[in-house]
Amino acid sequence: MTNVYIVHGYQANSRDHWFPWLKRTLEIEGHQVTVLDLPNTNRPNGSEWVSYMKEHITEVNNDTIFIAHSLGVITTLKFIQDLDVAQVGSLAMVSGFKGDLPKNDLLPDQEVLDSFFNWELDYELLHNKVLHMFGVAAKDDYVVPIEATQKLCEVLDCKLYELDTGGHFCKEDGYDAFLFLKNKILQKFD
Repeated sequence: MTNVYIVHGYQANSRDHWFPWLKRTLEIEGHQVTVLDLPNTNRPNGSEWVSYMKEHITEVNNDTIFIAHSLGVITTLKFIQDLDVAQVGSLAMVSGFKGDLPKNDLLPDQEVLDSFFNWELDYELLHNKVLHMFGVAAKDDYVVPIEATQKLCEVLDCKLYELDTGGHFCKEDGYDAFLFLKNKILQKFD
């Protein structure tokens, strides 16, 4: 049985968007799925989120799957980088990003973002540590420009699936289910 961890982003929780649906569908396939409830999602702190993950994710190996959305992506990358394991199974990154994001009322203020952006991520180490990974982005994402996701996938040297529509892959965008993502995970990240 594979352990799967779903990591939400800013102002979200385990009951939002496509997270409960994906949890149920992956459990039907025989996976053990945990959707995290990171603390203080309305004013998150990067160190606090990583500490929460360290406290709640204790068994990680080369079969473990991480699925992260938005601000949860950079948090998951930091968590994986700091893990004392040689390899991690897989990582699916939805609307992940590298670099500064344009000003947007849907984003937290700069002080909050800096608590995540001040990390020095070793992208080569992450590329070598995670056996399989890919990104998913929408060309019409109104929170994370597709170029920011392209940049992340480029430095991680991983596949990026660019969808014409999808917005930020939130419930408000019609994403209370995410069949494309589920299929990519079940196809062993191919």
